Amino acid sequence: MRYLIILLSLVLLASCSSNEMASHDGKTKNSSIDHFPDKASIDYAKNFSVSYHGNYKVVKTKVDYGAADQDSDSVSWANAFSDMMVLVQKGTPAPPLTGELADAHVVEIPVSTIAGNADDAPTRFILLKETDKLVGLGHDAVYDSVLRQRFLNGELKPIGPSWHTGPNLEMLVALKPEVTLLTTASLTQAEGVKNTRKLGLKAVPEFSWSETSYLGQLEWIKYDALFLNAEVEATKVFNEIKSRCDSLAALVESKTELPTAMWGMHGKSGNWTVRSNGAIAELLTAAGAINPFGDKDAAITITLANGLSEGISISDEIVLGKAREIDFIFSFQSTTGNWPTENYMSAFPAYRNHDLYHHFQKFTDYGGYDWYQTAPMRPDLLLSDLVSLFHPDVLPNHELYFMERIEKVN
Repeated sequence: MRYLIILLSLVLLASCSSNEMASHDGKTKNSSIDHFPDKASIDYAKNFSVSYHGNYKVVKTKVDYGAADQDSDSVSWANAFSDMMVLVQKGTPAPPLTGELADAHVVEIPVSTIAGNADDAPTRFILLKETDKLVGLGHDAVYDSVLRQRFLNGELKPIGPSWHTGPNLEMLVALKPEVTLLTTASLTQAEGVKNTRKLGLKAVPEFSWSETSYLGQLEWIKYDALFLNAEVEATKVFNEIKSRCDSLAALVESKTELPTAMWGMHGKSGNWTVRSNGAIAELLTAAGAINPFGDKDAAITITLANGLSEGISISDEIVLGKAREIDFIFSFQSTTGNWPTENYMSAFPAYRNHDLYHHFQKFTDYGGYDWYQTAPMRPDLLLSDLVSLFHPDVLPNHELYFMERIEKVN
């Protein structure tokens, strides 16, 4: 009798285990198993979050009002830029999409094919060592030589640059990537995400640009990693780059004589577009300089239907009022061709001393610029350049990575 009881117990246990592990569609159904023992901690990014639930992750993304100047295309940021995804481990069932999850989009992970049109998408996947999964990028003028060759070989396809109003839907349908990360910086681009999803494709909004800190922007590498179950590698990369940034900032934190530096471009309209808030504005301060237009309450950028600007607009008169204290000017303009007259610019010590720099030192003859690919995910490289310019005694042997003098043509 004793052995019979034991035998029956074993049979019942096996039956219960079998029922627990099998679902009606043949997928594993043991939600008590933690499929994600290596979890990402999001400590600096404000506009995405992740929570873990056994066999799935809930990823929320948003952009607050004030991330960008408002115009006719971006009157409702909270609605346009709020999204929820449920990332389900392959081979396991999705949770019921009810309650909080009612409007969520399901993506099975880890994905094996990826497309992304963010300018810095190549750098993220290079750092994560996952470039083999890339099937599409925004355009073929990618700076990285290996990825460029893959375009020439026909192994990578252009899905539409981040500054376009939407992705190339025909190309995405042909590629059928398991996930497509799309830069979202306007209501029009948000429609591009929706339209991609309507085709049955898994589209993911990406707006690291909206973070007000360079570490918050860098932390979006963990966002990409969520779709690959690559949290360990992403955390390692983040910590290494953060450590270098911290060390560089520490070198100048005791400096008392601080130069004043403006990051801006000049348009034919008679206004400057400057960095008042966001990652670049923060890096100017971290490098031991004063940003005369720094304002943590300002918008980060202006957005139009086709994406982002280089900052926010400030009139010539306001900039001229601070000209006498501006020791450095940084711009994406490689010449002063669109700048105000010599008489206006001579008020700036930066202009008189030719401390004018653009950040396009590294470019290719086919139009690839390393700045767009690398800078958002490598703030340590930009910080090194800035520290060496502001405080040459601190990094006397540093060779500029991004920066090069602007050519005077006035």
